[in-house]
Amino acid sequence: MIRPIPFVPIDDFDRLLWRCDINFVRGEDSFVRAQWAGNPFVWQLYSQDDGAHLAKLEAFLGCYGEGLDAKMQTTIRRMFVAWNLGRNIGPAWEEFVSNRAVIARHNRNWAEKLAAKPDLASALVNFCTSKV
Repeated sequence: MIRPIPFVPIDDFDRLLWRCDINFVRGEDSFVRAQWAGNPFVWQLYSQDDGAHLAKLEAFLGCYGEGLDAKMQTTIRRMFVAWNLGRNIGPAWEEFVSNRAVIARHNRNWAEKLAAKPDLASALVNFCTSKV
């Protein structure tokens, strides 16, 4: 069942993402939070006149899809692109939902992979230290 949820205070947003089976998010802040939630998600980028948002989407999907077989990469890509272009959503949605368990496992692994990376502040300190 698809259920729209009203806006919530930012402090409650993460808990909301954790509870949903599939999250549809818009913009970069929600996109980052959806990745950390570990559940399947679909990201809608803010459209840019020159189409730069689609290049950004493709770059993300290239990284995010690592470790998935070609069929699953295509399933995820179709849904994200269909949602961002506003067409062919029905077939893309059916395929995405039917693979939700695999996508959920992948996103949990993705979140763990991100968590294993150093935080930005530490990475900047290490970078600057190596230059001094």
